[in-house]
Amino acid sequence: MAKWKLLLSCIPYVLVVAGLDYFVSEVIGFSGIVEFADVALVLTGGIFLIGFMLAGTMQDYKESEKIPGELASFFESLEETILQAAASAKTPIDKKLYIQELHHTVETVLHWLHKRKSQEEMFASLHALTKKIIEFEAAGANGGACGKIIGDVHSIRKIVTRIGVISRTGFLATGYALLEVLIFCIVCLLIISKFKTVQAEYILISFVTTIYVYMYRLIKDVDDPFEYSPDEDFDEANATEIPLFPIREYLIRSKARHGQ
Repeated sequence: MAKWKLLLSCIPYVLVVAGLDYFVSEVIGFSGIVEFADVALVLTGGIFLIGFMLAGTMQDYKESEKIPGELASFFESLEETILQAAASAKTPIDKKLYIQELHHTVETVLHWLHKRKSQEEMFASLHALTKKIIEFEAAGANGGACGKIIGDVHSIRKIVTRIGVISRTGFLATGYALLEVLIFCIVCLLIISKFKTVQAEYILISFVTTIYVYMYRLIKDVDDPFEYSPDEDFDEANATEIPLFPIREYLIRSKARHGQ
């Protein structure tokens, strides 16, 4: 059902345009001043701009698809280094305290992605993990291993910062402005166009409006692949959001390993 959600959300816009065309042609009695065939050049220009915008956002989207897997890999590497450092310590160390802090950090990142925690809370959690690793070294853990853990935390911080930038930065605002103006002009041209039959008029107007509204909304949706809802489950995602299952599955595996 998720894959149809965006298309279904375009129906009200199509009905508004079709209703406006009905009002202009049937109520006012305006028969049109432009042949539909003459609008083809404008429609082609719109398709070209849509293709340009979609290509740009899809390139960023494909790069963003790697991020959950990279985060999960860093978290798992960090866990394994904690275990190795605890095993090689000269004095016994309770590794559970540090694994629990890691799990808390992973959960905080997931809650932040789903807008349930603020960015400040997420970065505070990463800082708390770093402080815990410093305590880990002071308790007798291998210094080289602790340095690697802190390096992994630094890499995680870079990735989540990148997520924040992607989520808060739109792709080429001037391109969106031109596309919005072009779609408005196309809709206006459709309303004042002449068609051979009434049936062709409503079919073509509905079809063209659906395509342009859908593609515009798709580009806007793809532009922020991390636009998760606070009400969504961690395992759920809309069709245009990057799935977070690598992070969630890592957390489940790790808790199972440590009996949590």
